[in-house]
Amino acid sequence: MSTQNSIFGDAFLDVIRQAVREEIQASDNGRKESGLLTPDELADKLRIPVSWVYEQSRQNKIPTHRIGRYIRFDFHEVLESQKKD
Repeated sequence: MSTQNSIFGDAFLDVIRQAVREEIQASDNGRKESGLLTPDELADKLRIPVSWVYEQSRQNKIPTHRIGRYIRFDFHEVLESQKKD
């Protein structure tokens, strides 16, 4: 196991991973939703603080789409990126 510094700690990351698993199970056989999500919408869907979304985006730990000065997220891309941890 790597010893990476986490601003939230392992317990918080376990909660995130569990939320990701629940969302994957709840999805309709992998059917993708259309459209990109704002940071607030992504945080709401994952039931996490929006600060986590911004921090992970800033550290390039979740896929982020830049549209001008705005950032958006594909829900399924974020879920897939977290499954690899």
